[in-house]
Parts: sequence; C-alpha cells; structure tokens
Amino acid sequence: MPDVHPTPTDAAAEGLRVVRVLSNNAVLARTAAEADEVILVGRGIGFRRRPGELLPTDAAGRRYVELSTDQVRFLQSMDSLDHAAMDVISAAVDLAVDLLGELHPSVYVVLAEHLSFAVQRVGLGETIRNSLLGEIRASFPLEFRAAELIVGYLNSHLEGVNLPVDEAAFIALHLNAARTGVTVKQPLAAANALAELVRTVCTQLSATTTALDGAPDRTLAIELNRLIRRVESGGFRTCLLHREIHRDLRRESDLSRQILCRILDVPSLPDHATGEAAFLAVFLHGWRQTVRPN
Repeated sequence: MPDVHPTPTDAAAEGLRVVRVLSNNAVLARTAAEADEVILVGRGIGFRRRPGELLPTDAAGRRYVELSTDQVRFLQSMDSLDHAAMDVISAAVDLAVDLLGELHPSVYVVLAEHLSFAVQRVGLGETIRNSLLGEIRASFPLEFRAAELIVGYLNSHLEGVNLPVDEAAFIALHLNAARTGVTVKQPLAAANALAELVRTVCTQLSATTTALDGAPDRTLAIELNRLIRRVESGGFRTCLLHREIHRDLRRESDLSRQILCRILDVPSLPDHATGEAAFLAVFLHGWRQTVRPN
C-alpha cells in the first residue's frame, strides 16, 4: 500500500482544498501549488464539506496518502456512477472504520471501488462466488464479521441489490489489508495456503468439508488456522502422550506431521513440534467422524 504521511503543515496545510468528499471521514484534496491529489483522513473531516472549500489549518490527528494512477482513474469515473449508490457505499466504508478502528487511508478508495463494482455486477445479474469463503472466514474472523455487516448494510440500503455472503469474503480481504498496511495479495495468499492444507487433509483422510447433516463444516479450517497462528507465534504446546498417539493414530499422526512440516517449511518435524502434531492428530481423528466421506 502507499505510504501514509502526517498531514502537511504550514503553507501546504493552509492551501489544502477539497476536491471531492469521499465520506464523512475522508476527502480528496490538493494544494493550489500542487497538481497531485491526496486522500485526507480524519474524524468528521468530510462532514458537510463541499468541493473547493478550504480545509481548516488545524490538521492534528489527520493523515493523508498519495494516490496511484488506477485510484485516480476510479475517482474520475465516480461522476458517471449513481450518486445515491455511491453515498451508501461511502457510508459502508465509514462503517468498516467504525467497526475495526483505524484503517489505511487508501481504503476509502480501494474498498469503495471494489464495492461499486460488486454492486454493478449484481445489478447486471451476475453471481458472485468465492471459492475461499471458508478459509477467509477462518483466517480473518474480525474482518469477516465486519464485512458481513457491510454486506447487510448495502443490501438494506440499495434497492434491488442482494450481495451474497461470498462478497463478504472479498471485502474481508480488503479490510485485513487495510488493517495491516499490506496489499490484498498477502491475505489472499494466506487464505490460499490454508485452503491447500484443507485439501490435503480431505484427500488423505478421504473426507469432505460437509458435515453429516449436510451443513458446511467450518471446524477444520478454524483448527488449522489456529495451528498456523500458534506456530507463527512460537507458542508450541507439549503433549505427554505424543508417543502413544503416534502409535495408535498412525494415519492421523503421519498426516499431522506432514501438515506441520509444510507450515514450518522444514523437511522433518522438529522435536518441539511433536506435541502440536499429537493434538492435531486427535482432532483429525474426531473430525473425520463428523463429516461425510469422499
């Protein structure tokens, strides 16, 4: 993502004028001396602002981010979009900030652009599908819950729009990127890596991610994501029965060791990870009995 800067001060701050109001909390602005436009973010900074209005010199707590060429192109195209719909989308972005706290300023353009295209696609009768729905939900639970609320907000405020839960998964990726200051490629890569682990488990245990009652199973993705987080933080657990588990649950234990080696990116399991392998083997032994076979 673009670098975030503190708001310019002195002459530059005094010359900041509103080009476009992005939301109640973000405006597109530029100085008289510079052609480049920036996003200026601050609580209430866009409330009742009008294009051409001079922003106050008190810029405490405000941040700005320079725009990419693609972002500038999207902002230029906003004039051709339905203004009422864009107002709802802008309010949805504000909702994301209220739910998750401080986000990267570029979210006011990146997420607005994504949402506007999603709304247009649904309006044209397209079906939105996300094959990583379960993995994104498990990997980024906070962002996903916020994304579900955003989808609900858009569906209830835009006539004829019914975004599916799959769209919440796409939104969650953007929200995680905005929370962590990375591009959306990083959370997408994490979700893909988790999906690969889920596929490996299902293949080797001849199982599916459908529960016996026909409902989607979420427990495997959640458990594997928790394992990834523990491994990344170095919080390995010990298990006094790891030898017995390896002996009695050999199939699940071998698979668990393979999974851990993949997460750790090592050829063989280190001693400090044998406890985690044992716990995962026990989980897989029970999990396999709760889902439909493949």
